[in-house]
Amino acid sequence: MRFALEAIRAALALACCAALLAAAAPVPPDRADLGIAYLRFERAVAAGAKDPATRSEVNRAFDALTGDFFAGRFDRALTRLAEIEGDLAGDAAEGPARGERAFLAAHRFALEPRLGAADAMREFRVRMTALDGMNSGTSPARLLLRQGARTIECAVADGTDAGVVALERAFDPGAVELVARMVALGDVVVARAYLLESDPSARGAELLARIEALAARGDVDPSIVASLRARHALAFGAFDRGKSAGLLADPRALAASLPKEIEAASAGGRPYAAPGDTWRIVRALGTDLPVRQFVPEGTGPFPLVVAFHGAGGDENMFFDGYGGGRLLAIARDRGIAVVCPPTIPFGLSPNVLTRFLEELRKDVPFDPARVGLLGHSLGAVTASRLATMRPDAVNGAVCIAGFADLPRRGDAPARRVYLAELDPLFPFEGTRAMVENAKARGEDIELVTVANEGHTLVVGEVLDQAVDWLLARPACQSATTKPNASAPVTSPMNTGVLRSAPSESNPSPGPTK
Repeated sequence: MRFALEAIRAALALACCAALLAAAAPVPPDRADLGIAYLRFERAVAAGAKDPATRSEVNRAFDALTGDFFAGRFDRALTRLAEIEGDLAGDAAEGPARGERAFLAAHRFALEPRLGAADAMREFRVRMTALDGMNSGTSPARLLLRQGARTIECAVADGTDAGVVALERAFDPGAVELVARMVALGDVVVARAYLLESDPSARGAELLARIEALAARGDVDPSIVASLRARHALAFGAFDRGKSAGLLADPRALAASLPKEIEAASAGGRPYAAPGDTWRIVRALGTDLPVRQFVPEGTGPFPLVVAFHGAGGDENMFFDGYGGGRLLAIARDRGIAVVCPPTIPFGLSPNVLTRFLEELRKDVPFDPARVGLLGHSLGAVTASRLATMRPDAVNGAVCIAGFADLPRRGDAPARRVYLAELDPLFPFEGTRAMVENAKARGEDIELVTVANEGHTLVVGEVLDQAVDWLLARPACQSATTKPNASAPVTSPMNTGVLRSAPSESNPSPGPTK
């Protein structure tokens, strides 16, 4: 009897999945679909095998699909990501895990409403939409709503539509997960909704009115006002599938934090001068720059790393993407401040960096003589050029899978360039020739060759040693901005990295763990 009941429940769940899929017409995949798959992929790569053969194969395959990404062929990019992830995991060629990965890549999930009041929520609508042009794969055995130990199967209830899940008992305030229970892959969280203690519409309207009243005073820093508005939009506004901040934000945490931020700003304080990982806005030269900011515990001053992402990325790439978010873990471990702004504005004018650092120092207690730049691809080009144009503000720059040089007077700070041997976008020999030409002019540049790596996945492999190299640089003697009165200039940190490492290629440096 128990077996029969379980079989009936499983059949109902499968019928629910089929009904949901049939109810929604396929839609073209977008940046949000690819972003979700990419974040999952980077975590799998970070935890995967490190042997040279595997690294080489995975890098070649991943770099091959970047053309599909930039050409907008997201369906092909998603399909290949799932296949490469399966290869990395050792899935059998015709095994169930392959089909399940294909299913996850080929479907978009949503819980609606995304934000609600816990005591008033009596039902959720579950949406599962097929993505156009992709293999449907193998459906999950069940779809579940889950909060802690409590789970509810997504099945037809009381004659309502298949996508509506009625709640006999309300969930508590917090996150509610939509889980795809796969036979081979296990439970996979595919969407989330968030429940507040009170009505989000009324709460959002109240907080927005307070923010606008604060802005009308005219005496609050523009960066603070812009941050409050942007964080309010993330919590209560429409979900923007084109921006990763919306994918990564926790609306309930933002809704809980905003009142404190508004109170601090109202009292003349700096609500974003606090330790931890924060998404905010920094206004520089009239432009609102979305920034991920990490500040360690303590009073500082801290060494600062400004990290520039590659083309197609955004301010969240280094904190959640490259290496599965390796840079944030490094910052916590080393006790350094890290900020990740959008790259393109900094490539337009070096004045953006100058003004950005001035604004940042209002909230981040960093040592102006210990500012290092870190960049990947387009971000590497930007970091290299900024180091030559603002030598008084930078004490070192690391360029990963990209490089450009501006002939100067020879006063540029030291740069370290990581070139991946398998890189198809910045071909190894051509980029190496540019680096060698710059060195021949007397530029202080160290070249590191990374074997078995390609254009993007190399970032996660070299981040540890790249940051340690920056931390070992001598303080910038010509820094024009003085540190905070309570924060003397710091001396170089002892990271185990030589301050003047040999300027020779290293055929296989390997990451510092």
